[in-house]
Amino acid sequence: MKKIFQISNLKFIICFLALVVLAWVLPALYELISPRTDKTPFVVYSCLDSTFIKMEVGNQQVHYIDFRGQEFTKSEADSLLPLFAFRQLVAEGRLPDSLYGVALTPKLIQQNSFHFKTSPKQLNKPAVGLYTMLESASGRVDLTLPPDVFRLTDDGLEFIDCETNAVNKAKSLSFSRELTKHGFSFPVQLIWGNGTTRKDYDNGFLLTDSQNRLFQLKMVKGTPWVREITNEKLKIKNYIQVFTLEPANRQLIGLVVDDAYQLYAVRSNGELAHIGIDAYDPQSMQITITGDLFHWTITEYTATDSRYYAVDANTFEQVASAIIPDPERPLSQRIERIILPVRLRFTSWRTQLIAPNINDD
Repeated sequence: MKKIFQISNLKFIICFLALVVLAWVLPALYELISPRTDKTPFVVYSCLDSTFIKMEVGNQQVHYIDFRGQEFTKSEADSLLPLFAFRQLVAEGRLPDSLYGVALTPKLIQQNSFHFKTSPKQLNKPAVGLYTMLESASGRVDLTLPPDVFRLTDDGLEFIDCETNAVNKAKSLSFSRELTKHGFSFPVQLIWGNGTTRKDYDNGFLLTDSQNRLFQLKMVKGTPWVREITNEKLKIKNYIQVFTLEPANRQLIGLVVDDAYQLYAVRSNGELAHIGIDAYDPQSMQITITGDLFHWTITEYTATDSRYYAVDANTFEQVASAIIPDPERPLSQRIERIILPVRLRFTSWRTQLIAPNINDD
């Protein structure tokens, strides 16, 4: 009897493992024979047309269509997007002399243009917990990597020499004390900095403390520089995400998101400004921001639709918006969900970690 029970258990285990393998292999094979061709159009707000213009690929050509349904030639679209296509307009001698009373030059347009993009997959990736503190006032044109990195502890920052792995106690104490001096309460809750040297300057780090207060930290001529970013007018209680940015016009320190999923800009003077868009959840939405001299085009991709906003580049007030529901899934995907109701994958759009996910597509 015991032997029969053991054989039954073994059969059950084998069948279960076989089902798991099939749930993983069959969807992968199905995707090979029916590749997905979903392409999201690139969208920019036109201040001249007062609407959004999308650049959509079809029949091996790029189509320029506004949200009213009118299609344009490439030359017409360039004219309607002078700040986006300024290089082409300069080459053709068609760049307007001024716009909204502002004299246009290629340098001014370039300095006030920036692009930001992030997604849940980029945010949820393995982290080593080591950060690079660049010199923000080196006096040099090119940024260089420092000889050390720092990590977070419950009591402060700990700088470690990259060559010897020795802790620089003096530097660690200096930065930790400067933060504490400005009211920072350890441990650090959120932190974001851009450790790359492929940028014009460094804004350091945006970070929050144990009391959920927001600070900026950077290194100026080898010494710590700290500023608290206050928000008495906005009454923000909890931050859930911070981003440090370095746009060419130096008018922005970064972006922050609160627990009500509202997005804010951190100005270079330390002031917070609410950005006039609907809720943004960093853990479930991909976001792109294309900024120019007059407007930001903000796109949010959710599980069911794409949301487009145009906000004033100075006040961040909303000037236009549109919500486009996702198109119906292709027939091949609908068939897949019928014949393969359970689909196992070890990758996900939500994270870069490898882990089993059921129907997470």
